[in-house]
Amino acid sequence: MALINSQTIIEAGITPTLTDLSAGALTNTFSNSGKEFIYIENGSGGSITLTVTTIVTSVENPIYGDLTKSNTVVTIENGANAMAGTFAVSSYNGTDSAVSFTVSARTSVKVAILTIA
Repeated sequence: MALINSQTIIEAGITPTLTDLSAGALTNTFSNSGKEFIYIENGSGGSITLTVTTIVTSVENPIYGDLTKSNTVVTIENGANAMAGTFAVSSYNGTDSAVSFTVSARTSVKVAILTIA
């Protein structure tokens, strides 16, 4: 797993530094405070799928009964950019306070983890 550091969006704006996933790990992580989201650029030549893994997949609610939470899955067409998030700490964080995600292809795919200040 590769840990990707987040970049904070400030009032003056940000030009994010993108991490190239081409030579990276299949699964990537980032520290999550609940204010982060994933910005992804797809130049792979085909559509790709971003999957963000949910750690807590079910919860019993006294009003609604058993509730199920699925992984977050986003399809990104070739040449397109997408954003996903923010991610609830109670649903997505592992014991290391990190969120895990994978992409179906890595060649010419770049990501940035952005934090809302």
